[in-house]
Amino acid sequence: DNIIDKGQVQVFLLADAQIGRKNYLTDVYPGILYGITDVLSLFCNVPFSPGNKDKTMHSSGLEDISAQLEYAFYNKNTSNSIDQATIVANVTFPTGSSTKIPPTGYGASSFFLGATYNHTLVDWFCFTSYGATVTTSKHDTKFGDQYLYQFGLGRNIPSPTGWIFAWMVEFDGLYARKNKIKGTLDPNSGGNTIYMTPSLWASSNRLVLQFGVGLPI
Repeated sequence: DNIIDKGQVQVFLLADAQIGRKNYLTDVYPGILYGITDVLSLFCNVPFSPGNKDKTMHSSGLEDISAQLEYAFYNKNTSNSIDQATIVANVTFPTGSSTKIPPTGYGASSFFLGATYNHTLVDWFCFTSYGATVTTSKHDTKFGDQYLYQFGLGRNIPSPTGWIFAWMVEFDGLYARKNKIKGTLDPNSGGNTIYMTPSLWASSNRLVLQFGVGLPI
């Protein structure tokens, strides 16, 4: 989740790549998170792709910009645990391109609604989240709606003073309906993919770093 204290600001730079035999997708996500209150935050992303490939076709450029609100409706703190549940609402604007191959955007606005739950102990933590992205159509072209689900757990490991190190394993699932391109369903789109991603986490008062490799299972 992205709940922070009121008035606090965090700047993010996330990057990922999906690599296949004859294709690859790359994404860079600069973002800024602002705490509106102690239980409500605003998260804005301006993603772009340095380069994509699908067989002989290449693309790059700005992707769809998004703005997200997250509200923590449940918080419970004890001497050795923290529980938090949130709801998330997101709108994505069609700043990318749906006509490039591979596309860098949906070509129309999309909307996301989801929920998260986190349970943190002194050394262990676990989390889960679920959501759905509903796309809109433009010129009789509509990318398939997406349903996302996630579960992960991790544990703190011995760390130097001023830092927190941890390992984490997460499972990320994406079920997508088929795309409709100019009124015709694309039979090679849609389906269900689950990734397992082990990663290492390091954080201080000013910096958070995470590196992991996700494999489709």
